Amino acid sequence: MGFKIMNYPIVNFDFNQELELNLALEFYNNPRHGGNDFWQERAIKYHPKLKEINDANNKKEFLNKYISEYYASNKKDIESLGDEIRKNFKDKERAYLLLVDKIFAGYAWPNEKYTGYFSIFDFCPRFIDSGEFQVFIYDKKENQLFTIFHEMLHFIFYNYAQKIFPEVFGKMDTEKGVSWDLAEIFNAVLQSTDEFIELHGRIYNMGYPDHNSILPKAKEIWSNEKNVSNWIKQMIDDKSIRD
Repeated sequence: MGFKIMNYPIVNFDFNQELELNLALEFYNNPRHGGNDFWQERAIKYHPKLKEINDANNKKEFLNKYISEYYASNKKDIESLGDEIRKNFKDKERAYLLLVDKIFAGYAWPNEKYTGYFSIFDFCPRFIDSGEFQVFIYDKKENQLFTIFHEMLHFIFYNYAQKIFPEVFGKMDTEKGVSWDLAEIFNAVLQSTDEFIELHGRIYNMGYPDHNSILPKAKEIWSNEKNVSNWIKQMIDDKSIRD
């Protein structure tokens, strides 16, 4: 059971092979996101045998067989890695939730519970509606904590932005365009601050290549404001972040 006090959520972790299959197929068919090739950089890099999928007649069947066999062959190791991630998060959970509470000035988390799924791939997506996300089991401890904190930030940021700025965010797509850009840039800005570095360590090359030109200004705005609402307003007004 995770840390629970006031309006802070509980974060649970588990495995989900069906989700692994669906996401692997999705990123194989649609690999490019934010200037990165997710299939090559986050699947093939760790599972070179998946190159054979190009010759398979049934891509889904090929992936299902690979994932099922991989889980069966590495069951003990991946379960042990999962336990380690749970422990590492628990050690930082209270400090993280208190920090987010400070950043959002006591704004309530939209859900009472969230679920992180361990993954043998480094896709690490999040699902806003269900409050679910993935974390790569073979990553370094620092990167795993970064991912968990990153995805959790998305859940509260999107909810906050849609409620405080409904005329702008209410109609936006959280998977692309301005809304997605702002959420990713916000996380890159916040997670490069000293407070987050203290939690998960210094992470190099965070964020997406497509956002590199915008980050310096976004960091400057946050440094001057330290206020989520004001940051969003100024970023929306910036022509460089518009569709």
